Amino acid sequence: MTDHEHDLDGSVELRRQPASCSAGHLDGGIPMFEVICRPCGDDPGLDYHEVSSWLRWIRGPYPLAAGITAFLEHDEYHHTAEETDQMSHARWRNHPRDG
Repeated sequence: MTDHEHDLDGSVELRRQPASCSAGHLDGGIPMFEVICRPCGDDPGLDYHEVSSWLRWIRGPYPLAAGITAFLEHDEYHHTAEETDQMSHARWRNHPRDG
């Protein structure tokens, strides 16, 4: 069993980019981070170059401050979408049906 199999399903996470990806650093040795989003179909067990261009766009890489911002914005995107979906279902259940 690999480390990523212990992670929670359906989560968005910010992690340090593995060293195998562009050495994991910008010029000057700044560590880089990436956003992993399972709800969007990302798999933390896959290398950066093994995921689609869409998932690479979400992943980054980001320096820490930008990574935190990207993580929070992406997580909020999912929470907003989930709340909107729940409200739509509630309206549908309460919709007066023609009888």
